[in-house]
Amino acid sequence: MDRLTLNKPQIQAALNDLVSQPSGLNAILEMMLNAFMKAERDDYLVDAKGNKGNGYRSLHGMGIGGALQLNIPRDRLCAFKPWILQVMRESQDQMNELFFELYAKGLTTRDISSLTESIYGQSLSPTSISRITESFAEEMRVFRSRPIDAYYPIIYLDATFISTRRGSVSKEAYYTVLAVRPDTTREILGIYNAPTETSSIWKDILSDLKQRGLEDTNLFVTDDLRGLDSAIETQFGTSKIQKCVLHLKRNILKRVKKVHRQAVIEDLKVVFDLEKQDDTPEAAYARAREFYNRWKKLYTHLGIFADSQAISYYFTYLNYHLKIRNMIYTTNWIERLNKDFKRTLKIRNSMPSPESVLTLLSKVALEMNLGRYRYGIDRLKADSMF
Repeated sequence: MDRLTLNKPQIQAALNDLVSQPSGLNAILEMMLNAFMKAERDDYLVDAKGNKGNGYRSLHGMGIGGALQLNIPRDRLCAFKPWILQVMRESQDQMNELFFELYAKGLTTRDISSLTESIYGQSLSPTSISRITESFAEEMRVFRSRPIDAYYPIIYLDATFISTRRGSVSKEAYYTVLAVRPDTTREILGIYNAPTETSSIWKDILSDLKQRGLEDTNLFVTDDLRGLDSAIETQFGTSKIQKCVLHLKRNILKRVKKVHRQAVIEDLKVVFDLEKQDDTPEAAYARAREFYNRWKKLYTHLGIFADSQAISYYFTYLNYHLKIRNMIYTTNWIERLNKDFKRTLKIRNSMPSPESVLTLLSKVALEMNLGRYRYGIDRLKADSMF
């Protein structure tokens, strides 16, 4: 068959006509890429002794508004690799990263599937997208096991609960470790999982932090979590512990009659006076006992205020500079972090596995470490306050 010879204006006119048709741009891309790959194989075979062309294999690729049908040239020795395939692999890797970013931002697998269909004309099943996001699990495991610094002035510890499928769906505990560096920047050190909140998990978490490089910290800020005190004192005997005052107040007020609630609130403000610059733990203990003596006949659950050892964990902040007491008397910082985690998860009824939760939370943590946690807390001067 004789070749059809067209001049440039004729070729341009043909292209213009094709582009104006539905899926015309994709058709041109297909023809161009197929022609490039065939020409590349022809050139490759010129110097390839004992090797010949061996037909084509089909491959689907993402186009613009539709899928591309590509014909990949083959050779008998299976040695020829079209350059365009490497480009496509790199493009697919970038797409996979994009899917994972979208998933980490809160989009569901079905949302992402719908986007790929509308933008690229190729529908990826939610299962396929789940596999793509799971492929980043190892990268996130590396993040969670990375080496950390030997010293952080302050470390916050907390647990949150997330619906997770492990056979059946139930709330599982996920433990977060947030640290303040000497330069006042923050860093999420670790994220851990256990089916239930147990005392032994804290020992495992602190041991892991030590294995990754942590040697010392001035202060642990925590809620009144079971087994945590003894784990800290075993692993980091010289570090102080500050328990969350806000949690203590909430737990007290839950069991106070409405008629007394405002009076108890005002009394608790006196006990925990954050604005009193010359305040001391000893003075705070005295106020705590006065509070207890006033209310003990009505509320027996206030016994902690008469126990100097137990209440001492709530007054540790008084050993620090006035300007940082507001940030260490409560676990608010790490609670806000847990809210960020749950914001990513809130449109998902449950997660398919604990590893999927850890992967997603690790992605959020990594972005926060690289983002706003890189900036110090302007109102603090680490050298004089930690």
